[in-house]
Amino acid sequence: MNIPYFPSRTYRRNFRRLQRQFGLLVLFNLFLLDSYGQQTISKTPVFVGHLQDSLGEPISGASIMQRGKGIVAVSDRHGTFRLHLVKTTAILVQHVGFEALELDVRATPDSSQQHWVMKRKSSFLDMVTVTASTLPKELRQISSSVSILQKDAPELRQLQSIDEALSYMPGVMVDRSRGLTTTGTHTGVILRGTGSANRTLVLKDGVPINDAYTGGVSEWNSLATNSIERIEVVRGPGSSIYGSSSMGGTINLVTQKPTDALLLGADLRYGSMNTYQASVKLGKRFAKRWGAVAFAEYKATDGYAYMADSLWKDYYQKPQTSLLNINTKLTYDFDNGGTLAATADFNRQKPLTGTSILYDESSMTGNYQLRYQNNKARFAPDILAYYNVQSRMTTALNWNAKEEAFNSTSYLSRVPLDTYGIIAKVSHRVGINDLTVGADLRFTEVVSRKEYPDKGMQNFNGRQDFVSLFVNDDVRFSDKLHANLGLRLDHWANRDGYFFDNLSGKEVTIDYDAARSTVLTPKVGLTYELLTNLRLRSVYATGFRAPAAYYMYNAAPLGSSFRLGNPELKPERMRYAIDFGADLQLMEQLELSATVYTSEYSDFLAAVLIDPEEVPSYFDPGNLPVRQYINIGKVGLWGVESAVKYRVSSALTTQVSYFYNQSEIKKYETNPEYVGREMSDNPHSIYSAALIYDHPRVGHASIWGRHTGAFFGDLENTVEKKMESVTVVDLKLARSFGPIGVNFTVNNLFDKLYFGSYTSAKSYYYAPARTILLGINYNL
Repeated sequence: MNIPYFPSRTYRRNFRRLQRQFGLLVLFNLFLLDSYGQQTISKTPVFVGHLQDSLGEPISGASIMQRGKGIVAVSDRHGTFRLHLVKTTAILVQHVGFEALELDVRATPDSSQQHWVMKRKSSFLDMVTVTASTLPKELRQISSSVSILQKDAPELRQLQSIDEALSYMPGVMVDRSRGLTTTGTHTGVILRGTGSANRTLVLKDGVPINDAYTGGVSEWNSLATNSIERIEVVRGPGSSIYGSSSMGGTINLVTQKPTDALLLGADLRYGSMNTYQASVKLGKRFAKRWGAVAFAEYKATDGYAYMADSLWKDYYQKPQTSLLNINTKLTYDFDNGGTLAATADFNRQKPLTGTSILYDESSMTGNYQLRYQNNKARFAPDILAYYNVQSRMTTALNWNAKEEAFNSTSYLSRVPLDTYGIIAKVSHRVGINDLTVGADLRFTEVVSRKEYPDKGMQNFNGRQDFVSLFVNDDVRFSDKLHANLGLRLDHWANRDGYFFDNLSGKEVTIDYDAARSTVLTPKVGLTYELLTNLRLRSVYATGFRAPAAYYMYNAAPLGSSFRLGNPELKPERMRYAIDFGADLQLMEQLELSATVYTSEYSDFLAAVLIDPEEVPSYFDPGNLPVRQYINIGKVGLWGVESAVKYRVSSALTTQVSYFYNQSEIKKYETNPEYVGREMSDNPHSIYSAALIYDHPRVGHASIWGRHTGAFFGDLENTVEKKMESVTVVDLKLARSFGPIGVNFTVNNLFDKLYFGSYTSAKSYYYAPARTILLGINYNL
């Protein structure tokens, strides 16, 4: 029989005491281990990283992987993550929208936070624009229709002039009727069929270069073609940011800055019409903070007979042209992240052309800028001061049939133009808002002196000043929904208007009253990222253009008519422009972009025929018909812009663009019969296409074609002045052998004979026939 064992009371008491002592010992050891662990962790260096994109925006949700351990951290909404490291460790940072980042990192006890920039996966929506907003923004956050050409774009290869690169963009019409021989004052770029080049604002590094004489861009050739970093085209009114002239759109020519790598290159080309083109470039950052870069370019051509044989006389002068550009930039980087940049440009152009009158012209232009920027500051400043000076001189000589020489002076002309100003703005992030507040002061002076030997003088001058305030806000409602809001107040004044004429033997002096007004231009735009590769956008914007001095005060023959100024002109107003668009990218191969727009502008300026009896008696138009500049009514526009780019392979790309525009005069105060007619210089459709092969070992080959539809040469829509449709094809070839390359260009490959512009009832100007250029270049 088994009898159960029951421990004694003394034994049980001693056992319980032992349990308590053992438990206390275990707890004490656990405490020691925990303390030791805490001390060990506290002694382990902490690495703090911060992830951001190219615009400084934090990247949240990125995975940080450590070799052998997998994911060890995830970046928070501020883009920050922390790692405990005891030695140099290889980590991999991954995010669905960015390229992977591999780094070897090591933390020390005194480590400070390190910032890493992740590059977005290849997408044209990730390109950054500095023109469509007051702050640099990715295209996916911009509501406007924007095109960007980077310096390595095939459109920027082997150029004769910068505006040539714009010919293949939807919504853009380039008017360079006589090729390189076209002087700067006769070159025009028209956006969205607005009918005039001076309704497009052109910037150089953010500074308007439209002159105060006519409001157009007088010197499209004033920048060396090899100095361009990129060209940005923003379609639709941009007056909420830039003020006057941005009605059809804005073009910004962004020049190169010095880089850490040495920039060294030279290019020499020669071809048809005895055309020379040579350029050099040199630049580099040095001494840690300084940087300098310089570009120089020289062009010359003998021109061609630009009229039909039946109109061209033996003594007519082919339009010879020579051009020199020098563009320089000096930069200095401060400790606080700010940069100071000083820019100095010089341009000299000497065209010579003539029929019964020989025009021996010379123009010199100087552009100077001083700019301080600090995008890293909490209140980011951007202060830009500039001064542009230009002088145009013309000697007009009559043909002397008896002596068979141009030896009788018709007139001597000199037109100096001075423009100076300052654009100051400060940007600050407040919650979901990127807010910019700024002021823009611009002052211009125009002086026109024209002397007719043995007859007298005819002079005019005036000033045009702008005082402007603006506020812009880029709102980030979510990762998908963004808004662009803008409002600008411009007060402009044309003053000191003066006219002097003694050609009739009696002095006529006129002091014009000042003209001024205040214009408010708002903008509201939305973008929605439906998918990571698909955005929808819409925008409502307004614009205006103040009348320039030439249209207000000048009175002189121009072409086939006598032009009479009007000191009572009002600003043209883009009452509204509404866009709806979409941009899509598929598998990094196919890019699609399309925009439908409608707009209306009023008080548009045009030179209309008036009764000679309405001309003041102190003007003598001779037997010429008289046209006076007046604000005559309303114009309605609507159209479609579209572009497709498909990468067949890594080396082969094809692209197509289509632009359709319909214009209609809705109101014409002086002649109701004009209502329903089309604006001049406005083709209904423009097609362009290109096939581009670019391989680093094989070379570059591309063929470009563009079709421009028919359009009228005048507001009367005269059938005899209608420009017929035309299709032109260009070819570019290039091959590199190390740092040395050769290139071959054919413009108008099939030698198409067509009219580039209409000038009078008896003469059309032929565009250049087939031209061939052969070049050699060196790039370090």
